[in-house]
Amino acid sequence: MDDVSVGFGTAKAQSETAKTCATCGRPLTQRGPNGECLRCLVSLTFPGDGEQPERPAARGRLTPGPLRYAHFEVETGADGFPVELGAGAMAITYRACDTVLNSLVALKVIDRKVAQNPGARSRFLREARAAANIRHPNVARVIYYGEQNGECFYAMELVEGETLEARVRRDGPMQLAVALDVIEQAARALVAAEACGVVHRDIKPSNVMLESDSSGALRVKLIDYGVAKVMGPQTQSGAEQTHAGFIGTPAFASPEQFAGAGQLPVDTRSDIYSLGVTLWYLLTGRAPFVGRTMEEIRARQITELPLEQLKGLHVPGKVVALLKSMLATDPNHRPQ
Repeated sequence: MDDVSVGFGTAKAQSETAKTCATCGRPLTQRGPNGECLRCLVSLTFPGDGEQPERPAARGRLTPGPLRYAHFEVETGADGFPVELGAGAMAITYRACDTVLNSLVALKVIDRKVAQNPGARSRFLREARAAANIRHPNVARVIYYGEQNGECFYAMELVEGETLEARVRRDGPMQLAVALDVIEQAARALVAAEACGVVHRDIKPSNVMLESDSSGALRVKLIDYGVAKVMGPQTQSGAEQTHAGFIGTPAFASPEQFAGAGQLPVDTRSDIYSLGVTLWYLLTGRAPFVGRTMEEIRARQITELPLEQLKGLHVPGKVVALLKSMLATDPNHRPQ
C-alpha cells in the first residue's frame, strides 16, 4: 500500500466521520442524541441471556432533587436534576459525592425494573466485582457495591474526561502517535484483566475514556465491564457462564463472539481483536466492517481487510501489519 501524506485531522476526514454512525459505522442519514444511526438507537443492543430488559421510558429521572444511595449523594445541576455521566439499556451513571471521604465518584445505578430480573442483578454484580479486582492505572476501579429500595448500584473512580468516541466525533481521526499511545495503554489494561481472569468482551471507543494526568499527558481508562466474562476452572474452555446469545457490539465484536456460546473460546484474544477495530476507528473515523445486520457484519469479517480506507492517511507499513495481526480471523494469529 502506498504511503501518502499525513492527514488524520483533515476536513475531509472529519466530514466522512460526521456521515457515519458512531456505533456501527454505517452511512448516516439521521442520528440519535449520541451520534448513532436510528437503527442502532432502536435495535443494536443485544443482551446475552435471550431476554430484552425493559428500557426506561425516558433517559434519566423524571423527578428533580437530590438522590442518595448509602453514603453517596448524587449531584444536581442548575435545573435541579441529577447530573448524568451516561445512560444505557440497564443503568444510569451519575456524578456523585462520597459524603464519608468527601470525594467525587461515578455512581452507576441499575434501573429498578431491570433489577427485578435475577439474571440482570447477577450480571451487574459480576460487572462490579470484575472491575473491582483489576487494580491497574488504566482501569476505572469500583470501590463500593450496594442495594437499596430495589435498586443495585456501585461507586467507581470518577474519570474526568471523555470517551474515544466523543473525541473522534468532535475532532476527527487521531494523529498516529496519539492513537498508538492510546491503544498501548488499553492493551496494558487488557493484560491486567487477563491476569485476573477477566475478559471484557465489549472493547469499543465508547468504553475507553481519556483524561489528562498531572503533567498534561493523556491517560486511558477502560470502563464498563457490564458483559465481562470471569474465567474460572469451569470456564477455561471458553463456554459462557450465564449468557446464551450474542454478547458485545457488532461492529467491534470478534469472530468468536459471532460464533456463539461454546463454539469458539472467547478469551483475551477476542478483546485484542476489538482493540484492533478500535485502532482502525481512531485512524479512519469508522469501523472496518459494517452492515445492516449482524450477519452482514460477520460475513464481511471473513473477507479481506478494506485497506483502501487507509489510503491518504499515511499509515506506516508496520502499523498496517499490526492491524492485520490484531484483526486476524484466527485468534492464534493475533498478538499474544
